[in-house]
Amino acid sequence: MLAGEVARDLSLSLFDLEVAREGPRTILRVYLDREGGVSLSDIETYSRRLGALLDVEDPVEGAYVLEVSSPGVTRKLRKPEHFAASVGKRLKVTLAEPREGRRHVSGVLAGCDAEGVTIAAQEGDFRVAYGGIRKASLEVTQEELFGKGKKKR
Repeated sequence: MLAGEVARDLSLSLFDLEVAREGPRTILRVYLDREGGVSLSDIETYSRRLGALLDVEDPVEGAYVLEVSSPGVTRKLRKPEHFAASVGKRLKVTLAEPREGRRHVSGVLAGCDAEGVTIAAQEGDFRVAYGGIRKASLEVTQEELFGKGKKKR
């Protein structure tokens, strides 16, 4: 796959790829990651290289828009490998079907395996199969993003 090859050549990893229709437009979204983060320069270089290859190879039917970014700190988790890389972090899961009277579960991702995930929620451990997850994303507090505020004296 072109997107993954270009990422590897630039020492980046292809976190996710999606093709979406928004009205008459087709959007090719590429999410890149790297230990320590992805810079704007990385995104620009990747976008130029992939764009040039897509112009030559033309794998997308019709006109499209290429969007390249990092998955961000509140990244969506969609694949088992996304969950595996996030063990020990806080996440919020929306269930495909309500379970035990709830549709949302928040807590720390305690573990994952080939079948699903275990979330250490305030009420106790909550096990859910990948097929039972409608959407999942990391949760980051303002304190984690910005550090502890200064104490007033």
